[in-house]
This record gives sequence, C-alpha cells and structure tokens, in this order.
Amino acid sequence: MKKLLQFFALAFMVIPMLASAHGPTRQQVKESIIINAAPEKVWEVVSDFAGLHNWHPAVASTEMQGDKTRILTLKADGNPTITEDLEKLDNETMTMIYKITDMSVVKTITFNSKDTPYYTLPVNNYKAWLTVKAKDGGSEVTWKAKFYRSFLDNPPVPEGQADADAVAAIEGVATAGLNNLKAILEK
Repeated sequence: MKKLLQFFALAFMVIPMLASAHGPTRQQVKESIIINAAPEKVWEVVSDFAGLHNWHPAVASTEMQGDKTRILTLKADGNPTITEDLEKLDNETMTMIYKITDMSVVKTITFNSKDTPYYTLPVNNYKAWLTVKAKDGGSEVTWKAKFYRSFLDNPPVPEGQADADAVAAIEGVATAGLNNLKAILEK
C-alpha cells in the first residue's frame, strides 16, 4: 500500500510538469460575414488569388510567381511580405484553400540566450479556407484558418508570440478583410 501511495504522489508531481512542457497546440479561427450580393459576384472577387490587394485593407500589392504562388506586400512599416501557395480553387463549391509558405522577419530578439525571429504574423504552419455560400438572399463568406503560434519551443514564450497573440492576429486579418469585402461589394 505504501508503494502505491508513493506512486500516486510522484504521478501528481510529474503530471503538471509534463503538461507545461509541450510546445504549441494547433489553433483555429473561423470568421463569417453576410454580404448583400449574389454568391457568384462575391466568388468572382474572392476567388481571384492575384487580387487580394483589391479588397483586403492591409495588403498593398499582390505579385504572382506562376499560377499558384503569390507574394503579398503589406501596408505596414517596412512593407513586410507573406508568400502563399494556392492548394485548391473549386468554382463549383466556391472554396479556396491556401497556405503560408514564407514571411518576412520584422525583427529579431534574444530570448533565453537564442535569437528569436518575429515574423509578419505570429503564426507557423498556417492553412486557410475561404468559402462563399448562398444565404438569406445574399452570400455568406467564411474565412477559416488553422495554425500554430510562430514560437515553437516550450514555454516560456516571448512577448507577442503566445497562442493568444496568434489567434488575435488571425482574427484581425480575417475580420478586416471580410468587413472591407462587404463594404466594397455592397456599394
């Protein structure tokens, strides 16, 4: 009985340490908006992989490299870039799937004696889905993304690199884009 109690005492001490000793967990953001415009009209704008700068307020320009890779230059200090690859464009289901393959490093700090880069967005392994569906006589546009925070090491995490920071950044990207898309298409 004494050995069993010792085992449980040790387990209760080790389990909390193991729980805090893992890297990031996969995060998800899903934002939707209703637009008073026909789905075909909305999809025509959303499906233009080379035209994100035409409706997303944070994007200054889109440069295509081939048919499936775009480099977005943002309207932020230093004009950081994000490179994205188109994985799927389905006109029948009005679905676009893309992923981020590269981003500018906007600054580097020393954290835990290591150089730690801060990227354009605080995310890693980002994949997103944009869909358009008929709804309420107009269109519902949904922007869903799955990703990890950019700082992949175990905690502690540098300021601005936590899971919550990654989620907030992607919520901001999606919300700003969808709100501006609605404003443009409902003029």
